[in-house]
Amino acid sequence: MRALDHDEFLAMRRFPALDGLRAIAATIVILYHFAGPKWNWMSGWVGVYIFFVLSGFLITTLLLREQDRTGRISLSAFYLRRVFRILPPYLVILGGIIVFVWLRGEFFTREFPHALKYYLTFFNEFLPGSEGNGSDNFFSGSWTLGIEEKFYLVWPFLLVVAGAAGLAAAWRKLALAFAAFALMAGLVGVTSGWVLNGPQLPIYRSTVHYAILLIGCVLAIAMHYRRSYAVLKPLTHPLAAIPVFGAFAVLHVNMESLWWETGSNLGLLIAYGLLSAMLLVVLISPGPLRWLLATKAMRFVGERSYSLYLLQGPVHFAVVEAIPPLGEHRMISALTVFAVGLAIADLIHRWVEQPMILTGKKLIARRQERKALRAAEAELKRPAAVKAPSGAR
Repeated sequence: MRALDHDEFLAMRRFPALDGLRAIAATIVILYHFAGPKWNWMSGWVGVYIFFVLSGFLITTLLLREQDRTGRISLSAFYLRRVFRILPPYLVILGGIIVFVWLRGEFFTREFPHALKYYLTFFNEFLPGSEGNGSDNFFSGSWTLGIEEKFYLVWPFLLVVAGAAGLAAAWRKLALAFAAFALMAGLVGVTSGWVLNGPQLPIYRSTVHYAILLIGCVLAIAMHYRRSYAVLKPLTHPLAAIPVFGAFAVLHVNMESLWWETGSNLGLLIAYGLLSAMLLVVLISPGPLRWLLATKAMRFVGERSYSLYLLQGPVHFAVVEAIPPLGEHRMISALTVFAVGLAIADLIHRWVEQPMILTGKKLIARRQERKALRAAEAELKRPAAVKAPSGAR
């Protein structure tokens, strides 16, 4: 048993165990919503913060590796990848909900004209507490997408500003990530109030979510550069999984009680984000935990977790309409929502997500080919340098 070398980490093209972590995050969110109060000890509501740390880490890692490979970060290519990855499933599921409620004659009673202003502009997190007073529209869980889309819009641009390459750029990026984290954490008092366990509505628009995303960004930068990676390398030893996973599990199962019994809610979320980041290091490294979360079944759910997460609301409604006793929140209700949601998510994954991701890649490749062709043509048209006479000074 040994720790993971930095070169081995940079050579990794996929982190399959992180798909398993996505699967766990999506599952516990569904259990939180539909399994009933007996399962509150699972603290399923913090599953969204696992997603946030994962997003910050993976997006930043991809951008930094692109910068090393090509010498730059292409913002246009990044935004195209995000558009073709995020929008198709999102719009298909939202469109399906709209058709469903329209056919039931509930489009206006559920105040969709009001809600769509938020859903179609990715200001989802501002819908709770706005003027709309309609009943559930089955898409309220999408508030996390509003947070992530604004993060995707700003963070890559800041990385470009931080510098292209070299040791100085590495420390600039770390300093930038730490400064952004401090700013977002510092603005919590303004955006939602420091006591996050008060009324639920303010927490949706809190900058604490961006602070958690930035924990993943800091981790990605630290692992990308050799000198900062050396600080984290002990966590990549297989034996490190024992204390890291133990600490994460203890905090996770106690989050529900600690959240309501202490006045340190911001500290709890930051601690949870930090332990989630440490867990990512463990899952990237060799060991039984990585093997377990990288199994085919875990990857299957994880690869479909995005659609599964968005589908939970409408699927629960449809399940209850078909089997009214499942309207009571209990484990059988949650498992049914999970099974039906996963089946639909699989169809969306096969027929929407994968084809649209491939389309985006082809579009980016064609753009790069045209750009390279234009550069070659410009080089051919450039006049040859005139050689100076041998006696010229």
